[in-house]
Amino acid sequence: MAACSSDRGSGDEGDFVLNMYRGADEVGGESIGFDDLIAREDRPILLNFWAGNCPPCRAEMPALQAAWEQYGDQVLFIGVDIGPYVGLGSYGQGKDLIEELGITYPTGSTGNRTIVTDWRVSSMPTTFFLNSNGRVHDTVLGALSASRLSQKILALIAANAS
Repeated sequence: MAACSSDRGSGDEGDFVLNMYRGADEVGGESIGFDDLIAREDRPILLNFWAGNCPPCRAEMPALQAAWEQYGDQVLFIGVDIGPYVGLGSYGQGKDLIEELGITYPTGSTGNRTIVTDWRVSSMPTTFFLNSNGRVHDTVLGALSASRLSQKILALIAANAS
């Protein structure tokens, strides 16, 4: 299921502080505000909400990693572990999962408990495709296959170029 929107609402409800598990160099620090990241990032952003004890999230992560390796120079990937807020794992389980799977794209957690409702995450995983201004271009509920992920990323790159 996918939904498109021209913006994230007022823009205030989407901000959160990301505490990095991986990729601090890519985003500019161990802890960064998402709106601050958007303000200084030129690339569009793939924002993926996942959990350490979520089988579909686990299944999707290798495709995300492969896509990061292919498109990371054109799209910034951000993974956000919300397992503790949706009853699907602890931060420790999230860190263990990315270690086990060899995930290198920027991923971390947040102390913002309202992130699930702020971003209207109703399925795990949920992926938002944001243009370089932080506006939602597309949303996918559930795990993405490698081919569908690639299609969505290419559409995001094309839309961001126009």
